[in-house]
Amino acid sequence: MRAAAAGFALPLLVAGCARPAAVTACAGTRIVARADSEGGAFVGMSHSGTRLALRNRGPAPCTLPGLPTLVFLDAAHRRLPITRRPPFGMHPGPVVLPVRLAAGAVATTALRWVDGPVYTRNACMKVAALRIAWPGGAATIPLAATICGPEGKAAGISQPPLARAGDNRISGSGSPGNR
Repeated sequence: MRAAAAGFALPLLVAGCARPAAVTACAGTRIVARADSEGGAFVGMSHSGTRLALRNRGPAPCTLPGLPTLVFLDAAHRRLPITRRPPFGMHPGPVVLPVRLAAGAVATTALRWVDGPVYTRNACMKVAALRIAWPGGAATIPLAATICGPEGKAAGISQPPLARAGDNRISGSGSPGNR
């Protein structure tokens, strides 16, 4: 009798451990992007920035990389020499996990940059648009900004990893807080 009962228990146990369906990468048409200066909240002495928000407008969850590729464009849609600076002390950088976005959910990051001539020799560029790219999609949005860097080198921006809107972060690390 025990052998017969054990024979029924294993299929029930295995059936109860079904894995959830895999969440796919966000297709370009599912993501809507916007930049928000939050009423000047990013403006400081020779610094500026914007909050980048990416919303999943699709009917199902999808994933975005924690650090999508950002390309800053001028008015003629030419790529400007502006790159992401790695976090201080983290070389080559931290491992950044993808962000899972439920239908309708938003992921954000606060981009920051130098916008004034603070270098001995300056190269300031007028930005007209920002292209956000990830495997499976891209979005281009208007972005009126001035970004400065040292002459002869790419200007740098601070780009912490994306986090779902409302997630807490450990100060300064760009890492998601405990859930």
